[in-house]
Amino acid sequence: MPNKCRTFAHEMAKKKKRRLKRWVKVVLWCMALALGTWIIWWPAHALHEYWAEASINNEIKENRTHAIEPTHGRDSIMEERLARFIVSPTRLDTADIAVSVWDLSSNMPVVQWHDHELMVPASSLKLLTAISALKRLGADHRYHERVMITGSVHRGTLHGDVILQADDNPMVETLDEYIGALTRAGIRKVEGRFILNLMRADTLRAHHTASLWDIPYNRTPILLKGAPRIVQEIRTLLRQRGIDAPRPEVEEGLRVYPVTRTLMNRSTRMTEVIAPMLIHSSNIKADALHHHVDNYYNRYIPTAGNREGALDAFLRENLSYDTSNFTLNDGSGLSPENMVTADFLLALLRYAWTEPDIKQVLIHEALATPGHPTRRGSLIYRMNGPLFHNRIFCKTGTLTSIGASSLCGYAHGRNGRWYAFAIINRNSPVGESRLYQDMLCKVLVK
Repeated sequence: MPNKCRTFAHEMAKKKKRRLKRWVKVVLWCMALALGTWIIWWPAHALHEYWAEASINNEIKENRTHAIEPTHGRDSIMEERLARFIVSPTRLDTADIAVSVWDLSSNMPVVQWHDHELMVPASSLKLLTAISALKRLGADHRYHERVMITGSVHRGTLHGDVILQADDNPMVETLDEYIGALTRAGIRKVEGRFILNLMRADTLRAHHTASLWDIPYNRTPILLKGAPRIVQEIRTLLRQRGIDAPRPEVEEGLRVYPVTRTLMNRSTRMTEVIAPMLIHSSNIKADALHHHVDNYYNRYIPTAGNREGALDAFLRENLSYDTSNFTLNDGSGLSPENMVTADFLLALLRYAWTEPDIKQVLIHEALATPGHPTRRGSLIYRMNGPLFHNRIFCKTGTLTSIGASSLCGYAHGRNGRWYAFAIINRNSPVGESRLYQDMLCKVLVK
């Protein structure tokens, strides 16, 4: 028996040893595969960066003495550097790249490359939504939510109406605090009406050409889920707080009511929506703002009785840009059928630069910028070197499914000049497009 036990133990030890050897082989093969992949990828990647950066560094060495002080004349140095970069060896087809750069300090063009070709802007279209909203409504425009009552409260019973008035604010996630205002006022029963006055009663939906999952209903803020869902939310909260009230009656379009008392009045500055919309590229906030400006423009601005879209009115009144051959389906850039030019995006940025209030919001609040603790947003893995800190302020755009990528914004060069730039890539791997965009930004700031 002891011999059998020893034999069994010996066999088990041999099996464990064989299993260990197999695992060691698997680990070694994985390591070899990873190393082989890196060996193949790194030289190609390094060669691409070398060729792209070589011409830049050569130009910097040749012209360093000329770049110390800015001048008001044409920036011929930057023109040459950008021209060399654009035609430098790259794995991208230069026919699928559009570049437009403008020297804001001298108000002169620097470079144009396929900048009048129609391309998909992706999320860079959010810039149009933001700038038109800031121009149309002003940087101080606010979303408002109010809880008001008529009549009087006696022993917990309101002898009058409740009015809950709500803008289409995408920053509101729950109505609990608003129903809580009734509890704080000592109201346990409402004998009158419960009026739900909404800016919009319909549900926020993406344009039908966009993917359905880009604006999922379960992640849509409560005030954009449509009147039936908002009514359901209010009734649930009323039951939870033990308030006996009639079913809310929906009235669309904000109105003025004769009220006895305002229990709660809250407002949200529009820039609090624009900042995450641009920095983190929020599609929900972009389309919500797009519809908000349209609703506000056509309902509350007396001269807008023809139901003209707010974006169309903005372009006609302020940009004087021919957009007849453009396709603008939404405010978020989700639609793969959107079509604009790099020159148009540049014209939009140039216009914003001439409007002090809009420029202030974009540069100091709303555009993503490398190195900033709270504004890296969609640039979190890009342009992380100190060279870019406080020098690049931009909006990214990506539609991976069709190989579309864009980057546009402002660059503050070390030569003291400010530049506006717009880059659009099409039919290209997104990673390669981003690398190209980042290298071009390096040219602008270095």
